[in-house]
Amino acid sequence: MVSVDYLKFSRAHSWFEWEHGKLAELYDGEWIALEDDGIMVERDKDFKLLLKKLRERGRDPGKLFVGYVSKEPLVAIL
Repeated sequence: MVSVDYLKFSRAHSWFEWEHGKLAELYDGEWIALEDDGIMVERDKDFKLLLKKLRERGRDPGKLFVGYVSKEPLVAIL
């Protein structure tokens, strides 16, 4: 059986990918935490500060989708 937390995380991730272009116009250079499909909990340019804010609000970052928003494509060298 799939947990509710996993379903919310999955929907949040899908929404983030689908809406990334719009998000980049609004939140370029920021980290955003999503609870579910389109439900933003918090945002900040500093990842550690974002996690701190979430914990201060009693939110578990491990149960949220956290993604970096950027107009620039990310490049990974493996």
